[in-house]
Amino acid sequence: MIILLAGLAFLGPSTAHACSHQNEAGYHCMYNSTSGDCVHCARCFFPDSCLTNNSCAVGTAGPTCEVCSTGHFRLGSVCVACPGAPWGAVYLGSILLPVVIATLISGFTVSIATKVKQLGHFLQFLLLTLNIRFDWPILIIQSLVCLPGVHFNSHTLIPECFFGLPMRQFYLRWTTALLPVIVVVFLVYILDKMKRRKISRARNEEEIKVHRCRRGQLRRVAMTVFVLTYSPVATMIIRGFACQNTLSTDVVLDHTDNTFLYDQEHTCSEIPFQIIQALSLVYLILVVILVPLVLLFWVLKLKKFKLLKENLATHGWMYESYSGWFCVLEPALMLRKTLSILLTDLYPIQPLVQTGVNLFFSGVYLLVVVLGRPYRPAKWRVCGKVLPLDMHNSFETLAAICVCFLQVVPIVKHMDLYNEYIGITLIVLTGCAQLLWVVMFAGMSQEVKVEEEIDHTEPMVPAKEKKRTKFVFWHRNKVGEGLTSVELTAREKALTTF
Repeated sequence: MIILLAGLAFLGPSTAHACSHQNEAGYHCMYNSTSGDCVHCARCFFPDSCLTNNSCAVGTAGPTCEVCSTGHFRLGSVCVACPGAPWGAVYLGSILLPVVIATLISGFTVSIATKVKQLGHFLQFLLLTLNIRFDWPILIIQSLVCLPGVHFNSHTLIPECFFGLPMRQFYLRWTTALLPVIVVVFLVYILDKMKRRKISRARNEEEIKVHRCRRGQLRRVAMTVFVLTYSPVATMIIRGFACQNTLSTDVVLDHTDNTFLYDQEHTCSEIPFQIIQALSLVYLILVVILVPLVLLFWVLKLKKFKLLKENLATHGWMYESYSGWFCVLEPALMLRKTLSILLTDLYPIQPLVQTGVNLFFSGVYLLVVVLGRPYRPAKWRVCGKVLPLDMHNSFETLAAICVCFLQVVPIVKHMDLYNEYIGITLIVLTGCAQLLWVVMFAGMSQEVKVEEEIDHTEPMVPAKEKKRTKFVFWHRNKVGEGLTSVELTAREKALTTF
């Protein structure tokens, strides 16, 4: 990944195209205001947005048609007309509500965390696929209009369609993507420290186990939030480096300033943008790159010394959703998302190359899911019998098929083989995958719990302390203590009984 990023940086010094691409689709040219002669042409950052004769596609604007015009918002690499409501936020709320209710009833169990992460991975890979620089069919785009919900930042509400923007769009998205993550990490750190104190002050083994289990649930919540926000945060961090001086001059018309590629009417030389780039560099190194690598190393270390089951209560939040050697799948999926972002959002590589690389990794992952069944089993017990269907791995298989199918669309359309039936098939597949997730989530009460999950993730109810027996005089038989008249009477009665 680092090699790829360095390779993209070396592409930066390339120069602008000559006027040989004048009046071609995918290019925009600058003309001399006096003579009207062509000065130079630039390859558009979103090639399908640039039409012939320096015109832009419907819904796009800007020097190279890189921004969406009023009344439109960006979904992937396409500008879409604003919907009647922020369906992304509605969709996100419809998912969070049952998750919160189930958590309040039974706690944030391994089963709930696994299902939430599975749905998040599925929707985010669909969204990352739409970032491929390709003129996506409008039928597919309309069916996925709820995907802004997994941005987990201001874009979830599509403020450019319904509200006035208080600041530049990129600044708002960058801030709302990182700030909640920082707040959650800080709160979890404080709460985790409080739980650690309670463990150290526990009076017996039962209380220690209760507090450890609750501490594990807290860490599980933090890990789930980190996994869900990793992709949108990484996207904003990487886009912060999409500047003319960082990458390339062949996709901008104005070479007099350090132009921001996602909005060429603004510059990266502004002080707020410089601050964002400095913070983005720190976050990129410490979080986007190092955190998955550290997780990968730590889980492999536990696997090598056969400590996965023994440390499930303390470190299970890193790998408890997976089985066997697939305990390293979580950091692997994070790195796969980062690679996809680098391919599609940083430098305008050819769409077929973007599609081919993403499809290769998606195909490999599909084979891993089908042959290896990496997720912890989730089987239902119905009428006393355990059904053979594994819900977790069945959903993941269908989700991986949907992602591969979507990534095949650009290749099929490039070969002039695309028709509406392909789009309809994709819509049916994605709808079935989401319906299966709803059924899987609703049937959690029927799941057969794994032995490790019962032992390590369900907090025990501490045994009630026995009430102290009634005070009797010989309990106070200590040096220096006097006896009351009541105690003397009780002693005499006790002596006369012998």
